[in-house]
Amino acid sequence: MRIDKHITKLNLLRVSILHYASKCWLLFILSIFTTLPTLSQHDKICIGTKSVYAADGLPGSTFDYSLDQYNAGTIIQTHRDTIIVEWSDAKGFFRLGVRETSQQGCEGNWAFLDVEIVGEFAQFSQPFYTICGERGAIVDFNKSDFQHFYWADNSISQDGYITKPGIYELITIDHNNCQLSSFVEVFEAQNVKISLEEDKSVCSPEFILYAFDTQDNPDETIYTWSTGERGEFITQIRIENHDIYNEYIYWVRAEFEGCMASDTITIFACGDIPDPWEGKIPNTFTPNDDGDNDVWNIFLLKEYPESIVEVFDRWGRKVFASEKGYPTPWDGRDTTGRVLPMEAYFYMIHLNDGVNKKPIMGTITIIR
Repeated sequence: MRIDKHITKLNLLRVSILHYASKCWLLFILSIFTTLPTLSQHDKICIGTKSVYAADGLPGSTFDYSLDQYNAGTIIQTHRDTIIVEWSDAKGFFRLGVRETSQQGCEGNWAFLDVEIVGEFAQFSQPFYTICGERGAIVDFNKSDFQHFYWADNSISQDGYITKPGIYELITIDHNNCQLSSFVEVFEAQNVKISLEEDKSVCSPEFILYAFDTQDNPDETIYTWSTGERGEFITQIRIENHDIYNEYIYWVRAEFEGCMASDTITIFACGDIPDPWEGKIPNTFTPNDDGDNDVWNIFLLKEYPESIVEVFDRWGRKVFASEKGYPTPWDGRDTTGRVLPMEAYFYMIHLNDGVNKKPIMGTITIIR
């Protein structure tokens, strides 16, 4: 008797059962494997697949089958000498057994086929992903464990950038040539809102900054302030030892599952009268390629075709200089194209209109 897997044609221990003179005689003949040179001395199966096996015995015999471990798989169909096994996702070595009983009731010994279950599913870096508005999410996984992979949805690029919520199928082919499907779910995150008070002058060494429009934000929203406070439910902070004779800029950022909102406030020196340009030049922008506030727009400069904008970092190094009229707004990169870090930068705007001889000066904050 032997068990044949239809693909690999493996021979097992052969047990012939003869009936003679009302007695059962067992003839055991140990055969050799007739595998091809590329095959090992056991069967190798990809996890989660179905395999067909046939037992070769005497005419009229019946067969019993067994799997030596409960988590190896399930025998889902039996037809006398043929079975279908649906292998589980448990990797390792297992034994598939068969025992023949002749038409005369003679029972043979168990014969076994060693089966190795192999295969790798994709292991995603997160249990699920979220997208915010038009900004998508990049789905990352253990790419090095596979020789090839592709998304069932051909609109998804190879880097796994997904822009719509849903359940997506990733098909992978590992180094055992097992083709397996893994699924990942992408959700639409709840947007967040936040705003601070209008710019104002403060004449007290202590005051409180309040963040508004937060009542509809999820409970898990993280608030980060420019003063260093960070955590959930931090929608106000106390400023102590404020220098009432100098101007300060504070900002707050709200974050939830990839969604972000931010705002800034300028605290003027006590008694200062704000410059007429104050409030007309944005003091923050968010160059994160989400299509919203990605560049520093100064719309009033359309009325000054000779104007030039210069931006400097905290060490006084010039990181940006515009052409006349500010035709291309600053995108948060320096003159070499390097992305600049999130912090405040000093600017000078030369109107060059023959009237305003002094440059307009202030600070612009990059928030990422």
